Amino acid sequence: MRCGIRRFAACAASIALTVACTAAGLSTTIPSDTPTPVIEAPPSATSSPTATAIATDVSPEPSLTPTVTAEAQPTRPADTAVPPTPERPASPPPPATPVLETEIEFFRASTDEADPGETVRIEWAARHATEVVLYHLMPSGQYGNYWEVELSGSMDYPIPPTARNEERFQLLALGPGGQRADRMLTVVLTCPDEWFFSDGPDECPSSPAIRADGAEQRFERGTMLWNGAEQVIYVLYSDGGYPRWSTFVDNWQEGNAVSDPDIVPPDGLYQPVRGFGLVWRASSSVRERLGWAVNQEAGYATEMQRTSRFKYNVTYIRALDGGVWELGPEGSAWRHIPR
Repeated sequence: MRCGIRRFAACAASIALTVACTAAGLSTTIPSDTPTPVIEAPPSATSSPTATAIATDVSPEPSLTPTVTAEAQPTRPADTAVPPTPERPASPPPPATPVLETEIEFFRASTDEADPGETVRIEWAARHATEVVLYHLMPSGQYGNYWEVELSGSMDYPIPPTARNEERFQLLALGPGGQRADRMLTVVLTCPDEWFFSDGPDECPSSPAIRADGAEQRFERGTMLWNGAEQVIYVLYSDGGYPRWSTFVDNWQEGNAVSDPDIVPPDGLYQPVRGFGLVWRASSSVRERLGWAVNQEAGYATEMQRTSRFKYNVTYIRALDGGVWELGPEGSAWRHIPR
């Protein structure tokens, strides 16, 4: 910028304006005495028009009003995008329904001890169960009869007259989620019978003593017994073999051959006859194990009883001499109990 002496005042004003515009951040152009026209470009579709001032120093007289150049402003994009939908927080899951425990409140009988033939009342109550079943257990422990029952209730159970030792029941309650609850119930039975001999075993016999006609015969290596009530022949071996005793059905009838005349025993020994003889002649095993009879068959009044276990029972038979034959379970052993 050139300032003469005679134009000192105008020059000072221009300098002051330039400093003020610079401090305000605006562009300035020092005007000449004769401004040059500015050709403006047409505005674009996306931007605001920009004014551009061009100045020259040709004229010696400057203009007191400066030309301001405007800065370009950014164009706001069209509002075409869909604003995002704010995400809602997920709802918490509903609280889990608590599974109530399946249980049996009580399972009982009207009495702890009963007689065979007596009727007892069974009572029960279960909670939070979908199914309840009442079982009667057989003496073997296997399930017998059963009843689908309500959650709580009672039932009268007639004990069979032939039942012995105890009656057992089981209550089973099934609940949600595979739950299971069960309880056992035992009713002890009185023993209605006594053993036919003194010093019998400390358990209840299965029935009263069976009295019947009997027969007995001794052999070289054992004994034969006959019980008319059962029509069964018991063969007891003393040769150390197994089984220690066995049974055969007595198939001999009146009119059958009593003995075999072609079989001749040694002196002082005998061929068994009738039912004993039929079994002895028909079974070579029996014949070989027993040998010959050492005396004649003798009949007498006998008695018989068995234990009342569900399995492996012991049999007791009155002997000819008044003692007792004790036959162990399943042919396992035998012994003679003196009178």
